[in-house]
Amino acid sequence: MPDTNKDLARKQKIVEAAIALYIDDRPHFTMASIAKKTRIKKVEIYRFFSSRNAILNYYYPLCVLRYRAMCEDIDNFDSWSLEEKLANFAYAMFDLLQEDREFVDEHFVEQVFHASGTTRFQRETEKLFGEWLGDVCGGEWLAQFLAREYLHVVRFWIADESEDGERTTAMIDKVAAFIGEVSRSSELIYKGADLAKYLVANDIIRVPFGKNLIAQAMRWVR
Repeated sequence: MPDTNKDLARKQKIVEAAIALYIDDRPHFTMASIAKKTRIKKVEIYRFFSSRNAILNYYYPLCVLRYRAMCEDIDNFDSWSLEEKLANFAYAMFDLLQEDREFVDEHFVEQVFHASGTTRFQRETEKLFGEWLGDVCGGEWLAQFLAREYLHVVRFWIADESEDGERTTAMIDKVAAFIGEVSRSSELIYKGADLAKYLVANDIIRVPFGKNLIAQAMRWVR
């Protein structure tokens, strides 16, 4: 059953309290302390989350849900191109993750990037991308692929020490443009060559995102 706005608000309150304790008062990072900080009964918290770690892990899909709400306030968002939506998603998500950067830096790679199985963060991202791709040929596979490889993008953003994150910005712009062309199957080779050149020049090609996407695109073209 989808979350109601009231449930989402309560979950966000719980997540924010849990992160504050996790970062600033680790010895008191307990369900009892979270309940006290939020003034929400433990039994109610357990109705939403099975454990403290489940609360922390929910932070990421919650960001996707917050992004969805943001999109509802953007005029003519549905008329945007796929690359515009993808780039907007990436930049907006970085802004949301930046709000709790200390937590994300410490938690994301170990608990989400290296998680066994598919996380809810990945599922929520895949669902969003799938809606944008609609009936594009190969759209289901592409949504799964992009959601999975987006984890690499976040990891790259975390490690990016360039001024104002310019390496991440350049990568997002080129990848979004390339995906847009993939979805329309026009000028694919030229966009792929430009993306590949940038990935190689900046030593990003080791990230599976670039290699796997280019390889799959080349198979589509043949």
